[in-house]
Amino acid sequence: MRCESGKDLLKKALPRSFGGGAVSFSSFKTVLRGRSSYGAPLWLFAVFIFIAAYAVFTRETGPAAGRFPRAAADFLEKSRLDGKLAGLDERIRNNPNDIQALFEAGILKFQKGPDSYIDAISDLETARSRGVADIRIFYYLGRMYQAVGLYDFALEEYRRLLNNRPEDFEVRMLTAKLFYASGNYPQAVREYETLSAAHPDNLPALENLALSRWKNKQDPQPVLDRLGELGPEAAFRSGYIAGRMAYEKKDYASAAPLLSRAAAESAKYPDFSDLALVYQMLGDSFLKLRSDAGAVFALTELLKLTPANEEARSQLARLTKARERAAKEAARAQGRKGKK
Repeated sequence: MRCESGKDLLKKALPRSFGGGAVSFSSFKTVLRGRSSYGAPLWLFAVFIFIAAYAVFTRETGPAAGRFPRAAADFLEKSRLDGKLAGLDERIRNNPNDIQALFEAGILKFQKGPDSYIDAISDLETARSRGVADIRIFYYLGRMYQAVGLYDFALEEYRRLLNNRPEDFEVRMLTAKLFYASGNYPQAVREYETLSAAHPDNLPALENLALSRWKNKQDPQPVLDRLGELGPEAAFRSGYIAGRMAYEKKDYASAAPLLSRAAAESAKYPDFSDLALVYQMLGDSFLKLRSDAGAVFALTELLKLTPANEEARSQLARLTKARERAAKEAARAQGRKGKK
């Protein structure tokens, strides 16, 4: 059965006074030259209906149309993902210029994970170069360029998306974090200030603003004070930021108790995502303070969170051997003392 176009369906829906032939806009306007009860020309309402109906009948209906999955919870399950990709690969083999198939394949390969990012980037860049204009490309390319370490490319994609969606919280956060990580603290401050102005009670935005201001040689205390006024979790985060600042200033004696408190209280706040960093800084602080017992505790907890952390494993092994040697020496000394 032939699929009728939006225009064909509209022609059938038009009044019989337009005749059975082609419908011109001028004849459409002539028949509807009367005025509505509100005083506006009736043909304006008809034009509006025509445009709206045409948009409905000609809208994009591909598998990726309108979907903007960003988190794993929104991704397709593996079996469906592989099935859709197989179908798209077949379309691309039959028609290498099927840019919609390339675009959709790029999005699905993003969902497959980091091992597919290079192929996904290639598909999306090819689709864009051949004419696909969809702001979702900016997001997916930005995420993947960031994941493979091409931070300047990622920032450019995020900037393009924010030009279209300046209120996009996630992308502005990603942008601000990249500016911070690259040492562009003035720009990081501007981004976090924008976020905090739009979301005055958002705790991660405030804590990152405090850190960025501090790195930018600005006073972070007003921001920390604001955090402290927003409840127990905000006060917890304020203490964590104070400990992080002390650590980065190499004031390990001040950092250790603040970071120890943050580690102990973190279980109350499952959304807190910096626990591994807390234990990393805490372990290093105890090492600098020559507190082997504290360092062993922090490194043990860090390895529970990041089992592949070879540096932490090496440090823990060294400390464990040193403590074993010290225990043996103490035992021998005690034995010699007993013989006397």
